[in-house]
Amino acid sequence: MEAKLRVMIDDRIEKLVLPSGIPPTVEELQTVVKETFGISDEFSLHYLDSEFEDYFTLHKSDQIQHKDTLKVVQAAPIILNLLPVDDSSDSSFVQQSTDCQMSTELSNAESSSGTSSSQDTIILSRRSTTERCQPWPKQFPIPQFAYETEMYLERAAEDYKKNGTLLTTSKVKADILEKLAETVYTYTAYPSSAQISDVAEALVKKYPCVKEPGSFSGYYGWQQSIKYKMANYRTKLRGYGVPEVMCNALKRKSSADQKPAKSVKKPRKAEVNYLPPYPAGEDEESQEQDRIQLLTEVGKRDNNQVIKEKMAKTFAHRRNEIINQSPSIEDIKARWPALFEPSQIQDEFHRITTVHLESKFMSKLDEYTPRLLNLFHSKGGTMGLRLQAILLKVSFNEYYVC
Repeated sequence: MEAKLRVMIDDRIEKLVLPSGIPPTVEELQTVVKETFGISDEFSLHYLDSEFEDYFTLHKSDQIQHKDTLKVVQAAPIILNLLPVDDSSDSSFVQQSTDCQMSTELSNAESSSGTSSSQDTIILSRRSTTERCQPWPKQFPIPQFAYETEMYLERAAEDYKKNGTLLTTSKVKADILEKLAETVYTYTAYPSSAQISDVAEALVKKYPCVKEPGSFSGYYGWQQSIKYKMANYRTKLRGYGVPEVMCNALKRKSSADQKPAKSVKKPRKAEVNYLPPYPAGEDEESQEQDRIQLLTEVGKRDNNQVIKEKMAKTFAHRRNEIINQSPSIEDIKARWPALFEPSQIQDEFHRITTVHLESKFMSKLDEYTPRLLNLFHSKGGTMGLRLQAILLKVSFNEYYVC
């Protein structure tokens, strides 16, 4: 039975038609992909999992089916930088062999690029350790508390199972709130009411002994405590100069906005890395020099890899400008022209949200297409005629491509 697959190769998307269906082994499927699209380098295949909405390594061909999405992930090369060897001395040979450096830098599969710079040694950029790497979880993970707190909770849990006795939290509440605030900050500095509710609910679910008597949900008081603790935690971070909270300091606001709850700059919706700090060893001046070099690199041809690295490196500087200075689109285009390239739009979206824009869009498009088509076919009148004409063109183009 014929099968069709969407195949993502670097910055392009291709359709793979398999007249005899999906091959029984992954090796055969790799051979078909290699011959069809002329890929010479070694690669592995990842498939888009509908449950997690993310890519996983394809181990068996039965993990995919008709109209699924595959991604070609080329193997990162191992680069050896070898020092010259003096053959006249065995000891010298041993010493110099010890000094040989092997640098292996693996790039993320979703950000690999088919082009390379003109240099002999290529070092691919990594995500900065100061950036968050995941959005708010579906199930909030309760952290490990201090030893004495864990012991106290363990004993209280036993008492709760035996006779239903609830814990008096005054002794351990401070440590619980401190650890929860630290964990919440790894996802966001400004949690919403729903997110705070998730934290309190997860705490009570893991430790039923900390429920509040008389509360309908059992954790309303915890919600309020976590809310105020996060405010205090942000105040402490402000003292350390963390940009994400420093931007809302009263001294940085205009005289008309100098109120704690007015004009608060914080992440919206899916933003994970809203205003990250500068990487270690970098500051505004050093990254401004990188931005100026980036303007020169943009004018060169076949320079995608260098641009990709510098755009990733200057992410904190760029976000600082956009959030704190609120420049116009014209100013952003003049200062960051590479940001408006299609590939960099996807990379920047991933840096901010940790979500892959194109694959997410295509998976949701596949999900909603049947309902959209039903809606289009049900339309009547002038709008229905216009939609029918569009659908005929789409059907004809699909048939022609196949």
